[in-house]
Amino acid sequence: MGKASSAKRAARAGGTRDHTVPQMYLRHFGQHTGRRRYQLNVRRLTDIEKPFPVTTTSIGAVTGYYWGIAPDGAPHHAAEELFTHLEGHAATVLKVLLDDPDWALSSAWPLAPAQRHALAWWMAAQILRTTRQRKRLTQQTPPAQDMAGLLPEVQQLAQNNPHLQYIVETIASLTLVLDARPWALGFSDACLLTSDTPVVIWNRPDDDDQVRAAAQSSVMLPLDPHRFLYLPSPAEQDDPRKGVDHRMHAKGGIGLALLQVAYDVADEFVVHHPRHDPWQYWQPTGPGMPKPWEGDTHSAPQYILEYPVLDPTWNIERRWTTEHPPGPAAETN
Repeated sequence: MGKASSAKRAARAGGTRDHTVPQMYLRHFGQHTGRRRYQLNVRRLTDIEKPFPVTTTSIGAVTGYYWGIAPDGAPHHAAEELFTHLEGHAATVLKVLLDDPDWALSSAWPLAPAQRHALAWWMAAQILRTTRQRKRLTQQTPPAQDMAGLLPEVQQLAQNNPHLQYIVETIASLTLVLDARPWALGFSDACLLTSDTPVVIWNRPDDDDQVRAAAQSSVMLPLDPHRFLYLPSPAEQDDPRKGVDHRMHAKGGIGLALLQVAYDVADEFVVHHPRHDPWQYWQPTGPGMPKPWEGDTHSAPQYILEYPVLDPTWNIERRWTTEHPPGPAAETN
């Protein structure tokens, strides 16, 4: 009776679709086409030259991805519930950053401490929840639990447990690391993309210690087709103004570097706005950073970003978030 009941609940749970990249986030890269409907252009890394349209509901959806099995054999969705809670708070902060009526770089920057902390929690979740992260964990530490006595429906969800446990054990410390770093709110003349690894740990995305990697490396989050967050690494804080929250303007080659790094860490696909297509003027160089660790040893590409801090009295007009800037930017847009 108990096993049969668990199997039925596991089968129902395993039939649900979980989004590995939040729809709330992807909408910022989508074209609004109807009530709560947003269209994106997606490029699979296996066929990068052929973009195809999708909606935010249909991309990055994996059946039963965040369901786990409790010690008593009952399926649970605690991780997805945590993500939903964090997304609610983060959505409010993203509106502050992206919905300023006059400026591309919000006049409410720097964020208030509570807003910053809420966004740091959400960013930590995006680092830990990805398909790339699960593949890294599975390759390096295969599930150790004995599943021989579990019914097939329960086994399917129990295989998720190591990743879910890793998220629970790591998210708080990773949040503290991100919250303690200086943040830059940036505008890129080049159109940006994002991927199924939306928060980018530069140079060390597959590090055994993700908290250490986030503490020592640059971190980037594309926010929409022209805006992003950038956390400069300690090695990049050559200007004292980079040691506190600041603004930056990614011109010319800086914006192209942001594109390359975002592409490098993607696991299976990249995403961009239908009207803001980086491929109009940019092509990724090389195969990108090695995809999730497969037991080999490799030297990942090493990037250091040199950029000027935008004078705190300056800003960029909001219209440039939809109109491509003239001059040098027009040559690449």
